[in-house]
Amino acid sequence: MKKIKLTKDIKDILNILNTYGKGYIVGGYVRDYLLGLSPKDCDFCTDIDYPKLKEIFKDYSPKEIGKAFGIIQIIYKGKSYEIAKLRKDLAFTSFRNVAEVEFISDIYEDLKRRDFTVNAIAYNGENLVYSSEIEMSDIRNRVLRFVGNGKKRIEEDPLRILRGIRIAGEKELLILKETEKEIKECKSEIKRVSIERIQDEFFKMLKGENSSNSFRLLYDLGVFEEVFPKTYENMNLNEVLEELDKIDRLFLLEESLILKLVIIFSKNEEELNILKLDNKNKKSILNIIRNLKKVRNDCSKYEIKKIIINIGIKDFESLLKIEGLRNNISLIKERFNEIIVNNEPIFIKDLLISGKDILDLKIKDGKKIKELLEKSLDIVLKNPKLNQKKYLLKLIEEEKI
Repeated sequence: MKKIKLTKDIKDILNILNTYGKGYIVGGYVRDYLLGLSPKDCDFCTDIDYPKLKEIFKDYSPKEIGKAFGIIQIIYKGKSYEIAKLRKDLAFTSFRNVAEVEFISDIYEDLKRRDFTVNAIAYNGENLVYSSEIEMSDIRNRVLRFVGNGKKRIEEDPLRILRGIRIAGEKELLILKETEKEIKECKSEIKRVSIERIQDEFFKMLKGENSSNSFRLLYDLGVFEEVFPKTYENMNLNEVLEELDKIDRLFLLEESLILKLVIIFSKNEEELNILKLDNKNKKSILNIIRNLKKVRNDCSKYEIKKIIINIGIKDFESLLKIEGLRNNISLIKERFNEIIVNNEPIFIKDLLISGKDILDLKIKDGKKIKELLEKSLDIVLKNPKLNQKKYLLKLIEEEKI
């Protein structure tokens, strides 16, 4: 039986669990190791009672994150781990999935409630634990299959559709034909799930590895259409996939979410309203979408600065990243770099005159002062060398601007 390599910290936690009861590593850590991938987060399950579990780990900041489901979070040597009580799911609601559970001591019963066979394998530190040969066969063949009846699994929690697509795309698994059929037939069930939960899984998909694989599955299985029908209708899938793939190769995964959302929603920005985006990120996405056509390789420095005034330097840099996926923008990048390196004035705050200086010229009208500052800035945008206090004030005094 194949042994799984554990870090010292994970081995320590597992040993503590096995000292007081039965402990297992479950889910993604076991799956990824068996698939030959580098595991990330590690989750545990145990038959130890909830109060005793908290007592055992009292020195590791135990925090209840799902008391009804017997889940605690501990901090062990600076890293967070979840430990769940073995359970059997008894009832589900229409919107929140598990509504009632029964705590058990049988690992095999616990594995039966898991979503996919590749996730239904546990490890006790010595041996792998699974219910049938199907789990190991699916690992060997890199196949995604629901545990038991797929339609029932989806009915229990429709978010499993998105989770399965994400896992299959990210881990490069083949979705079983039967599983594909179950997803297609039940895809409308995803509408029962809150947009917050959908968004969380969708963003994990976009920030994960092989996001173009996951997005293709999301599109081909008709699930994207259920949530974003207008965007689906107007999308050129091949273009989107090509650009998602380029972003994964060129930029850090965590930093690429905004760029990917721009690419996906560039032709239907109104459907961004379906998502629960914070104001800052939503503004950035809209800034980029609405200014994409303004970025050309022959843009002058003046034109570059005018765009930056409207959207800011950070969003302009994102604009360049998107446009750089599609066209040669070496000239505009060169001009932009010169602006930054030479610290050329872009905003009113960069002017060497202020509203107070204009007030000293006996101009009291606030609207007039603002207008004069804007006209002064326009002069300086075209020629940074003219950003001189005496020169600009003289132009204002002589009413030449």
